Amino acid sequence: MNEKISVIIPIYKVQEYLPKCIESVLQQTYHNLEIILVDDGSPDKCGKICEAYAKKDNRIRVIHKKNEGVSSARNTGLEYASGEYISFIDSDDWITKNAYQVLYQGMKRYDADCAVGKCIHVIDKKGTLRPQKSPAQAVRCETPEETIKNTLLTGSAIWNRLYKRKIFEKLRFPADRINDDEFIALRAYAKCNKIVFLNQDTYYYRIRKNSITTSHFSLRNMDYYYNSAENLTFIKKKKPELTECAEFKYFKTMLYCYVHLKLMKRNPKADMIRKELQKNIRKNRSLALKNRYLPINLKLLMLICAI
Repeated sequence: MNEKISVIIPIYKVQEYLPKCIESVLQQTYHNLEIILVDDGSPDKCGKICEAYAKKDNRIRVIHKKNEGVSSARNTGLEYASGEYISFIDSDDWITKNAYQVLYQGMKRYDADCAVGKCIHVIDKKGTLRPQKSPAQAVRCETPEETIKNTLLTGSAIWNRLYKRKIFEKLRFPADRINDDEFIALRAYAKCNKIVFLNQDTYYYRIRKNSITTSHFSLRNMDYYYNSAENLTFIKKKKPELTECAEFKYFKTMLYCYVHLKLMKRNPKADMIRKELQKNIRKNRSLALKNRYLPINLKLLMLICAI
């Protein structure tokens, strides 16, 4: 185990969670790590916390930049990464002590370009952490097509994975977007020859109030729809046999955004987007009704929203 792993951690307004995240990386049984802390213009004490840890361990590199969002921070980390392998951690999460040893050995054993560990969801209620037992799973190897299909039908994160560096040589996150994980995951998987899903816990995912994934709907959440539209174009070009799966995700996000826009307080911009979405719902109604992956309740919703 002498190949370097670059660990990229984008950081913004997480001063109460950041030490636990960094400590979990420093305590890894796999030692050859390059830990890139990207302070995305955080207005709290995150920058100082990063610098304090950098003084304790020479594997840490701190990058301070103006606030441009998690996608930009991840891209900055990629520009500085020099390891043979790439990994991402969200700064309010943490990893198991042997995470990188498990992921690295899994990639080697199964000759994979990407290794995925099991994830433990942790509910954070006012500082009280309640881990949820991760479901059992057998080790399995998948082709890019299999993993992309599952991603389109269910979803995918970019963290809790170890990638060969070649995957990200020309791949970057979309600027100023949320929901960038799935966008990049699809393109990363498309560059792999094999993805291995391991049967060991490697990542603790913190579920907390007011995070991006749990906050209320706003116009920023339209990125779910815009990303799904771009993903559909990407799939049609690169993996056309999975077009129906990409259409499923496109229809699903279209309905999700339309319904939430209807529930929002009226404003000119939201009204304009809602009307455009309704046009697309009407345009795609017939195709959606034929989609074998779209459940009956969403097909009925498609009909109702088209009225």
